[in-house]
Amino acid sequence: MSSTSSSEILSNTSSTTQNPPVTRREIFGWCMYDVADSAFTTVIVSTVFAIYFKSVVGDTNRADYLWGWAGAISELVVAVLAPILGAIADFSGSRKKFLGVCAVTIIIFTALLGIIGPGMVVLAFVLFVIANVGFNGGGVFIDSFLPGISNASNVGRISGLKWAMGYASGIVSLLIAYAMVKHSMVKLVPVVIAVYYAIMVIPTFLFLRDRSTPTPLAAGENYVTVGFRQLRRTLSEIRRYRELVKLMIAFFVYNEGIVTIISFSALYAVGTIGFKEDETLLLFIAANLVAVPAALAFGYLADRIGQKRTIYLSLIFWIAAIVLAYYTKSKSTFYIVAVLTGVGIGATQSVTRSLVALFTPPQNASEFFGFLGVAGKALAFLGPIVFGTISYRTGNQRPAILAISVFFIVGMILLAFVNEERGKEAAKTPIT
Repeated sequence: MSSTSSSEILSNTSSTTQNPPVTRREIFGWCMYDVADSAFTTVIVSTVFAIYFKSVVGDTNRADYLWGWAGAISELVVAVLAPILGAIADFSGSRKKFLGVCAVTIIIFTALLGIIGPGMVVLAFVLFVIANVGFNGGGVFIDSFLPGISNASNVGRISGLKWAMGYASGIVSLLIAYAMVKHSMVKLVPVVIAVYYAIMVIPTFLFLRDRSTPTPLAAGENYVTVGFRQLRRTLSEIRRYRELVKLMIAFFVYNEGIVTIISFSALYAVGTIGFKEDETLLLFIAANLVAVPAALAFGYLADRIGQKRTIYLSLIFWIAAIVLAYYTKSKSTFYIVAVLTGVGIGATQSVTRSLVALFTPPQNASEFFGFLGVAGKALAFLGPIVFGTISYRTGNQRPAILAISVFFIVGMILLAFVNEERGKEAAKTPIT
């Protein structure tokens, strides 16, 4: 992280009487969680293990179907747990502890994927689901730190920096995986990624400050009962945050498309376009190379023209990528698909989270980002199941990928109803 860019980002970051000013080191620690996380999602979810899972199952169409259900189950688990755990984390001032549990879960169960061999379908399924629960849960808690380390003038850049560092890490992890695949060490890839994750996440727990403040418990209460009570109160008062609710509904829809593309892009490249496994890794390296500057550029753009307009622009790249993927038959053209996807993924998730941060009272950050987790995961099984089922029923991945464009189109329509200024104004009043 350059000192110049960090200084610019920090120049307008506010502090409170309860917490010291935000430092470059703290922002670096926050960003490093994504550096660790990206190795898991890039190598395990999207490429090497996703492709390896196909060989374990021994049937391409059935692998698509089961892979879709593995993602769906893990998303549903987080959807159920995220809001209540978020409320407990806010009330107990323990966001960092919850984040640590998620990190440990990823490390242990990713490493265990290294024991998977041909025919071990059930064990591969279960271990991946648990690791993916840790991944998705960690995303909820790390995002909840954003409102406390940013403000309206720099939230886009800070969020963009985190995602850019994550995509850069994706490139590094893909290069490591590529070298291992070339030397026939595919089974050891999950173990190496688990070690990589464990090392890269250390700065997060060293430097990131938990700025949530514990609330004393009344006699006879515990954090679980208080968490449920806070959740009920939030649900009863959620009408005060209508723009946030509308944003989450829109995100829920277009995130279906993002989750599905991440889960099936490598399988599509191999099964439909004819890429070999090592060629697929190079394809993803190209996408991540584009995603790094895209996340930074769209973060700056969002701070200037607004988050909503920037999200619209990013969704256009997703739709273009899907249409081209449906029609293309050559590997060279599919690299253009990778570039378009890199722009989309580098922008959409980063800017969406920065807009949620602007719509979120800092005191309720974990809980509200837990609701974002629900918006992103409550029916996040739908996209993967749609793709997996269409592919399984037709024996063809092309109609399956085209069907995913509907999620982006409907998401854009729903986003039109979100009023940015009203959302920011509502965030000034926390739920107490």
